[in-house]
Amino acid sequence: MSINYALTLPPGWVISSRLMPTWPIDADHRLELAVAGGTDDGRLRWSYRLSRNRRTIFTASDICSGVGAVSTTEELIKAARTVLSFLTLREGDTDADYFDSYSRAQLNWRDEYAEELSIYALEDQCGYCGGTDHLSPGCPSR
Repeated sequence: MSINYALTLPPGWVISSRLMPTWPIDADHRLELAVAGGTDDGRLRWSYRLSRNRRTIFTASDICSGVGAVSTTEELIKAARTVLSFLTLREGDTDADYFDSYSRAQLNWRDEYAEELSIYALEDQCGYCGGTDHLSPGCPSR
């Protein structure tokens, strides 16, 4: 795990007990993110953990930034939206075999919460208030 000492957290974000930048998506869901190293082609590899009421739903290090990205607040927000957009895919959004490795608990979570949380991954609309003049992470109507 890499700790980003110079990284300024987006408004509303916190540091988790695991010392990771954390996006409190809604009252129940938290997304922890940290740079987990780099790739041979100059990308940042992101480690993440999505939890609901402190129970881990997903954890992995399978998301990478674009080539040449550096660890900044904007890159953290981009990574959070990318992770959330993949985790909130539902049946019909992608090939059916995409969900083959999901556990029963992950499938249940997807069926119950993915559609509702997917709005927070949108780039041009705030998932908190629906505004188009600011980004979702940490909204409380910036």
